[in-house]
Parts: sequence; C-alpha cells; structure tokens
Amino acid sequence: MTATIFQITMRSGPVPGKTFVIENEETTLGRDLANDISISDPEVSRRHARFLMRDDNVFVEDLGSTNGTFLNGERIASPQQLRKGDVITFGESVVVIYDKQTVDADATVAAPPVVAGYPEPTPTPAYPQEVYQAPQEPAYKQPEPYEAIPAEMTPEPVERKKKRKKVRGEGLPTWMIILIVAIVVIVCVIAVTMWFMPASWWCAITFDMLAGCPLP
Repeated sequence: MTATIFQITMRSGPVPGKTFVIENEETTLGRDLANDISISDPEVSRRHARFLMRDDNVFVEDLGSTNGTFLNGERIASPQQLRKGDVITFGESVVVIYDKQTVDADATVAAPPVVAGYPEPTPTPAYPQEVYQAPQEPAYKQPEPYEAIPAEMTPEPVERKKKRKKVRGEGLPTWMIILIVAIVVIVCVIAVTMWFMPASWWCAITFDMLAGCPLP
C-alpha cells in the first residue's frame, strides 16, 4: 500500500533545511503561533498564506499579506496549484520548496525524502592513516681547519709618510708684519709732510726760535 506525503522544505529563512508536512485540508502559515506552520520572520504577516488539499492536489493561496506570496518568482492573487519542485517565497527572505513523495506504507524503513534542488550527500572515502615521522636533523659536520698562509703571500707593511708638523715660531706672525708695515707708512707720511711743510709752520712749532723767523 502506498501513501502520498506533501511537504515544504525551507531553503532560506529562520530555520533553513526544516521540513513542514501538509496533511490537513487547510494548513495556514504565518508569524502567529496559532497557525499550523509558524515562521518567525518580520517579512511574514500574522496570517500570511494557506495550503489547500483538493483531490490529491495542493494549492497555495495568499491571505492578503503585506509583502505578498510568490510562486516561482511571480506574485499570486488567487489559489495556485503546486507541482513538485515549485519555489514559494513569502515576503522577500523566506523561500520554501514544495515536494510530493510517494512511500510504501508496508515498508519497514522508509527512505528519507529527497528535496528538489538538494543533491544527495556523497560518502566520504576512507583514507589510510599516515604514520607521522619526525623530521630528521642533518648530521653535524665539523668545519675544516684553516690552512696557514705562505710567508711569500703575506703583504709587506706599507710605511706611512710622516707628516711634518709645523713648528711654532717659524716665520713672523701676521700681526707683526702688519705692525711693521703700518710703522713704515707712518714714518713715510711724516717725512713727506715735514719736507713739504712751509717755513711758517716750522716757526710756529719752534716758537719762532729758528733763524729767519720773524721776531715777536
């Protein structure tokens, strides 16, 4: 005996990956806890939408929500029939996938439902455990002794030229040369002046005591 299971799986929203089963003729969805499917998201209205089961088919209907209900990217204004793999969006951030599964009620273990758009997990292959080996340090190599340099290859010391220090007292200092030149210039000026000085000046200097000076 087979049975059909209708369900939606949340792809994005408050609880991604969670599955909600639709098993009543009318299943309401919204933010209020009184709904059959309660989704705590600000984009979802208190009574946002509902699912209707009619003759082994499921329809989705918007209940005048603020942010709207979208089926495969298009906003709906009336009940729309759902098909396996349809994408339903409530508001802007809550996205669910509709799925329809047929299971054998007599089977002891039922295989888990496969949600459209989610591939089955691939088993991880077992790898042999590698044995850790500590890195080996290289053996210490003793440095080779230095060879003595032959005497003929040793450079001869270069004699440095001794700088001749200037001994104080050699030559006349500059200030003395300037003084001597100044004295010579003064003497020359005095001699020239006295040579060309008129007789009246000589009489004034000697207080008219020279011969030829006018008597007082």
